[in-house]
This record gives sequence, C-alpha cells and structure tokens, in this order.
Amino acid sequence: MQKYIITGKTSQETAASMLNKPQNRREITEPLAEAFGAKFIEFLYLNHPEFDFMCVVMAKSDEDIAATTNLIYASGAFSSFNWYRGFEAEDWKNIFQLASKNMATYISAKQKSQED
Repeated sequence: MQKYIITGKTSQETAASMLNKPQNRREITEPLAEAFGAKFIEFLYLNHPEFDFMCVVMAKSDEDIAATTNLIYASGAFSSFNWYRGFEAEDWKNIFQLASKNMATYISAKQKSQED
C-alpha cells in the first residue's frame, strides 16, 4: 500500500448543501474509498486560502487514486481537487541513493551543448 495526500477546495454548492444539512463527509465517503481498496488515515478540513480539505489515504496504486479523485472532482463537490504520492523518509532516501548510483550516466542539455 502506498501513501497519498489529497487536497481540495470545496465548491460553493457543497458549502450550501452543508448549511442546509450538516454531514460527516468522512462517514459518507468511506464506502467509496473502500470500493477502490483505499483507507483514510486522516480526513481534515482546514482554514487555508488555497484548499480547505486534506486527507491522507493508503491505497494500492496511483491508478486507484486517480480514478477515485476524478470521480469525486466530476461530482462538482470541489472547485479543485489534487492528489500527491507521499513517501516516508527512508523511502525518499532510497530514491536519492538510486539516483546517486546512476548519476554518472546523465548528461545535461548544457553539458551536451558545450561539447565540441
């Protein structure tokens, strides 16, 4: 299972719907996450100017998260909705170790342009 961060800005329509009938959206959306084999770790609303929703999800693949977030975004509940893969510190270190090991095989465009 991989870790993903999802952020979004709820739409005006969602705010109006919540005013008319306050809801615990985590409880309501957990079956959708489970249908894609995902599990919420965190499910938070924020007072940030760019996004007011954030969750941390464990899921099997990028494709599962892309499908889930596309479905939710298409519903109109959010004016923006984005997902990002999250890496633990040890995993991030291993990624850089792999890059470091293969660094000598890379030639930048600048280096190539300065050849002969």
